Amino acid sequence: MDSALDAAMLKPTKAAGLEQQHHHQQQAHGHGHANRNCLVPQEIYDHIAEGGEAKPRNSLLKEMVLGFLAGTFIGFGFSTCMIAAGQLSPEYRKAEPGMFNLLFGAYGFPVGLTMCVINGASLFTSNIAYMAAAFIQRKSSAGQALWIIWLSYFTNLAGCLFLVQLMVSGEVFHHREAFTIELALKKTSYSFGATLTKGILCNWMVCMAVWQGNAAQDITGKLLGVWFPISAFVTMGFEHCIANMFVIPLAMKLGAPISVGTFIVKNLIPSTIGNLIGGGIFVAMAFGLAFGSWEKAICAATSSAAERVAPGLAAKLHLGPAGAVSAVPAAGQGAVELSNGSGSSSGAVARIVDGGLLPKSHAALAV
Repeated sequence: MDSALDAAMLKPTKAAGLEQQHHHQQQAHGHGHANRNCLVPQEIYDHIAEGGEAKPRNSLLKEMVLGFLAGTFIGFGFSTCMIAAGQLSPEYRKAEPGMFNLLFGAYGFPVGLTMCVINGASLFTSNIAYMAAAFIQRKSSAGQALWIIWLSYFTNLAGCLFLVQLMVSGEVFHHREAFTIELALKKTSYSFGATLTKGILCNWMVCMAVWQGNAAQDITGKLLGVWFPISAFVTMGFEHCIANMFVIPLAMKLGAPISVGTFIVKNLIPSTIGNLIGGGIFVAMAFGLAFGSWEKAICAATSSAAERVAPGLAAKLHLGPAGAVSAVPAAGQGAVELSNGSGSSSGAVARIVDGGLLPKSHAALAV
């Protein structure tokens, strides 16, 4: 009788234990916060760096397949742009250039990048940010980063050219070639410097779309995170080297008077260089300075230099002690950081946000 009673008493305890374990697992999956739909900026950066760290461990076959698929996805997205908004009459496009650019950017190309982000395809332009962040955090060597970046470049090219052949064989652009040819001629008419600059601006926006897509923890959030930056870059006419690997060869197949040499020299080389700069410097390096190991190293060096120039200067400038996280209470923002002031980066650091204590690992949350 006593054993039966003990067993009955143990059942709720075990159930409660399992429920608590499941709750902790949910919290761990949500980076320490249950029921969160979006990562905070520090977590996004860490997540991107970890993604870059994981890529070199994939098999060659896996990376090649994912790179090939990324090229096709981008081709599908740009085909949608050209078949939808691109088929508006030349008179309308000339009379209403703003509305045409809005329609061209808003519908189509976001489809391609969304498919890449959600399905894990390996896109050259986003790999620049992944691998640069992993390199900055010393999670990947320079050789590994370059290998993944250039492997995806050529597998993306293979995917684009494969889709070009399918589009031509299926006569998808039959009697609809005019806009594609016009667009390709326009893309190969700019100066080297102009195309390079537009390549920088393009991958700045593309990598921000990937950043935001990774921040979101649900499909709706990923769609919105990707859609706004991508529609903006297409609307403004920036240069995406992988999209151009599809658009310009397709136009050549449809009869555009563009040689392979003209395509490579006038568009592919400058847009590729620009994309490398945009994703590597303006996104990965910028966030590495804000949230990565470089930020800590630079703050520590600056603090040490300030202390040598004038003792107490570092505290006045809110640089914090060398090697420690800065403590800058912001009046009226509802946030206060706490530090033990020991000068050690291993000290307990937290931020109080809206009455709750955010752990050290999430102390970068902006209010």
